[in-house]
Amino acid sequence: MRHYDVVRSVLRVLLGLTVIGVCGGASAEEKYKTLSVEFFAGLHDPSLEALSEQEFKSPIIGAANILLTGGDGERRILSFNNPLPDLEPSMNAGFELGMFYSAETKLILGLSTWEATSRAHAYGEFAVQGETAEVFNERLARISYNEFYFGLRSTIVRRDTYSVYYRATLNELFDIDYREDITFSFLTGPAEGVDKTLILKSQATGLLAVQPGIGFEYYFRDWMSMGFEASYLIGLRRMKLRDASSEVSFLVTDNLTVWSPQRVGPNGSLQSLNAGATDADDYDDMKLSFDGWKALFRFGLHF
Repeated sequence: MRHYDVVRSVLRVLLGLTVIGVCGGASAEEKYKTLSVEFFAGLHDPSLEALSEQEFKSPIIGAANILLTGGDGERRILSFNNPLPDLEPSMNAGFELGMFYSAETKLILGLSTWEATSRAHAYGEFAVQGETAEVFNERLARISYNEFYFGLRSTIVRRDTYSVYYRATLNELFDIDYREDITFSFLTGPAEGVDKTLILKSQATGLLAVQPGIGFEYYFRDWMSMGFEASYLIGLRRMKLRDASSEVSFLVTDNLTVWSPQRVGPNGSLQSLNAGATDADDYDDMKLSFDGWKALFRFGLHF
């Protein structure tokens, strides 16, 4: 079954529960028919091991024709290592709408966004226009996604000023973008003072996940609250980044072929360069996992 079919099935179930709850509560107290709007911000720490253990550790390799004394040329493979550090837990922020259909349970749906970056600097030797040169290199990687989710939240413990609850949602990650900027600043040689860049881009959409969690909410008034929530995102599959593209400012006259840390493979998905690559086809497939914990602070208004 395709994951869109799963989404439609769960939507039908939740809609049915909502209608039953609203109709069944017609004779109940009005306070059960409430809405809530919550804003949240915190951290998400997805595993993304295909990046941290593969692509971030991939070298930048240049196959260059080096001019020797006497005018002869020699082909050399120069490997420049500037590994990126692992991604840190990064900001996840958004808002959530809730509709109670009983005193303890409500239907929730929300939107959020997340972005993380990794940066590394290194000095070393690279080649350009038939000569080796000292360079300063910067790698900057950014990955982000947007997220839509819906599900149920149910109160476990309720007191006058606080409550403890659990929640479960079905999440759709979309607009997943990955970009890496690689800059070589030449400090010596024929290109001294010139920056050469590689910009690598790829994207994906449509990752389905579930997210169980538990939270604490404190009520300053019956219409205003703040809380903390811990949850874990579990993807229903690993995903491949596709639709990759690159922008390279190295010229034909630079007499250099660059093997970038990533490329578009024969199957159209993103691949990473092996650490000990010896030729231009020494790449491996990458499958990303966004599984990981979330810790969020929440501010809520209740109507």
